[in-house]
Amino acid sequence: MSSIAGAQDADPPGEPYRPGDVIPAPEERDASEPEEPEELRDTYGVASEVRHSDQVSSQVRYVLEGIVVTGNKRTKAHLVRKFVPLKQGDFLDPESPELLDTEWRLMGTGWFDSVDIRLERGAERGYVVLVVEVKERNTFVIEELVAGLSEGVRRTTDSGRTLFPWLGFKVTETNLAGLGIRLSGTALLSEFQQGGRLDLDYPKLIKNEYGVRFGTFFLNGREFYGNNPLVSVPCGAPTCPGTSVVKNAVVRYRRGGFMVGTGKEFTTKLRYSLDWIGDIVSVLSRPQAASEVVGNEIQPIDFAIQDGRSFVSSLRFRLTFDKRDDPGITKEGVLFVGDVMLGTRALGSDYDFIKIDVWVRRWWRLPWKHTLRIGFFGGAAFGNTPFFYLYHISDLSDLIPSRFLEMQLDARPPPNLLGTSIENNYLGELAWRLDLGYDVPVYQSARERGLREVNVYGLIGLISLTDLRNQRTGFGGFTGYSGISRFPLDLTFDFGFRFDTRVGVFQFGFSTVLGFVRL
Repeated sequence: MSSIAGAQDADPPGEPYRPGDVIPAPEERDASEPEEPEELRDTYGVASEVRHSDQVSSQVRYVLEGIVVTGNKRTKAHLVRKFVPLKQGDFLDPESPELLDTEWRLMGTGWFDSVDIRLERGAERGYVVLVVEVKERNTFVIEELVAGLSEGVRRTTDSGRTLFPWLGFKVTETNLAGLGIRLSGTALLSEFQQGGRLDLDYPKLIKNEYGVRFGTFFLNGREFYGNNPLVSVPCGAPTCPGTSVVKNAVVRYRRGGFMVGTGKEFTTKLRYSLDWIGDIVSVLSRPQAASEVVGNEIQPIDFAIQDGRSFVSSLRFRLTFDKRDDPGITKEGVLFVGDVMLGTRALGSDYDFIKIDVWVRRWWRLPWKHTLRIGFFGGAAFGNTPFFYLYHISDLSDLIPSRFLEMQLDARPPPNLLGTSIENNYLGELAWRLDLGYDVPVYQSARERGLREVNVYGLIGLISLTDLRNQRTGFGGFTGYSGISRFPLDLTFDFGFRFDTRVGVFQFGFSTVLGFVRL
């Protein structure tokens, strides 16, 4: 007796299922077993069970004859079927939320402009075919393209900051060879910072469940510390003053490493990843010591890195719940990301630390087609955490260019619009942000190519960054300040345009330009 190819099997030439193929009927129950609920059939032969009034499920159930994928030109059909949590011969409730969840998950891959799941009559009474119709989109996208002007210093002894341009980008093929392989390349170019990263993610490689991830990177950068600090720099000359007040203390370093990890989807919306990350850090130059005025006291600056060469070995666990309608310009849905990172000497690390991050965003599509979004980020780091894994003010405030490849782009202090103790906080171990955003579509097109949508957006938020390494700092606020100014709080805001194009979503904001104006 020849075996029948299941709907979840790998593709042979052509479709593994053809409408009209005969599949085994459900096994008959033994007479000694409990009796199944009474089953009725309508004029089309669709099976239905008599259910109690307190049961919410549909009164009609089908037998799944097969799964057919249509509209796919590059994406392999067997890859699409991996997202369907059903197999040939299963009973199917047409009102099951699994069908809608599958549409959401397929849209969340970024491979398709649209996904439509429907049922068609099968070859026999009571049997149906599940048809997944997709409309593919370009999968080579520019995920990030950032450019701007920043202020920085080449070395600690520079008397003033220099204005310099920078360019960063991340390009990704999200569906390499139609197999769902994600290949990304990231680069940063500027006078003071240079770096690159390459990532490969092969989902559902092992037993059609577990993915494999690889990454490697090399960075050549500068980290800026302090706000007009007093530094001690050896110069070797008899007339060298030894100490002086400068714009910023500068640590020059090189950092390279690699990452390997795995991941699995629990459901169509919930997944996890587990990565091991190894960093080799070489400090090229740094001041012997530095201090700055915080409130009415002088505090030493902790550079949060060891001299010479050091090694960071860490594990990172990430849990993601993603129910967005579109990962590009989201109109409705929710996104939750939780991270736990552990660095320990048991893994060969020179740094023992733990870092916990939580990030959540919720979108609502309003009746007048506008979008309202609320977002929250919170994180805490404990132990001997290296500076590139600490929280930086530029990651919280929209008025300063954010770090790219975990490298600092701008040496300016926090904007401090509220006049609080956050004015000296550029690095910290405790951070949070709460923001509210609003999007207004001003142009929409059904074209597959070119410009698809233009949105005007605005957001406002409240941020906080606390340096728990400072012995004078506590959860109740800084010493040397009074009233509300003791608490390290600040406002952030941004407005601009978002463009949805064939090659990705581009955002043009004006907040970093306004950041040069001392408000």
